[in-house]
Amino acid sequence: MENAMYQIQVETHSHTIVSNHAYSTLQENIKATKDAGMKGLCMTNHAPAIPDAPPEVHFTCLKYLPGEIDGIRFFKGAEANIIDYNGTLDLGNTVLAMLDWVIASIHGPCLKPGSVEEITNTYLQVLCNPYVHCLGHIGQMNYLCHWETVVKAAKEQNKIIELNNHSLEGIRQDSKELCTNVAALCKKHGCRVAVSSDAHYSGCIGNYKLVMEMLKEVDFPKELIVNSTLEGFTAYLKEAKLKF
Repeated sequence: MENAMYQIQVETHSHTIVSNHAYSTLQENIKATKDAGMKGLCMTNHAPAIPDAPPEVHFTCLKYLPGEIDGIRFFKGAEANIIDYNGTLDLGNTVLAMLDWVIASIHGPCLKPGSVEEITNTYLQVLCNPYVHCLGHIGQMNYLCHWETVVKAAKEQNKIIELNNHSLEGIRQDSKELCTNVAALCKKHGCRVAVSSDAHYSGCIGNYKLVMEMLKEVDFPKELIVNSTLEGFTAYLKEAKLKF
């Protein structure tokens, strides 16, 4: 997917019909990735704490899938759920270590809203997990935090902050202002981001329209977008793995 100013070659956040609230197969998502002119796809299905999510075996068996499907580089991932204020995830490190790309996110069914201090500490604990690459959709009104503290910690630990187009479509209350603030802080502190669709349907793969508008608004540096190119994304994954 290309924009007048920004380019995205890897979709970093997508779901398939292994969750009942998603509506496309992996093969349909691969085709959509190719049709969008992109080069890579991360399949990041919800981990087991979401009510309709697949069981843990879904993630352990990803090892049997190829790393390339129909000419698209395929990354085996998960959107792990943060399930307490200590930053515990619903997939253990043994499973997470098997994956190429791990997003950790807060979802309502898995963690009740807490104080700003509790949510900030939660994210800081998650960032300490060596198997987590990215914090998902942190600009949530129900889970306010000290975003600058979190962004600075992500930068220091070479972790990625997600800028999620799905959040800006109204799915999360007041996300536009909050996400714009997060993007501006990532720019300020030089923290890398992943631009994602969070697609639950193949037709949304590569749709970053609202994020692109936000990036232009804050004059975001394109070199901080980790999934601008396939080469840049794979280099980050290698870099993150070598660190531990």
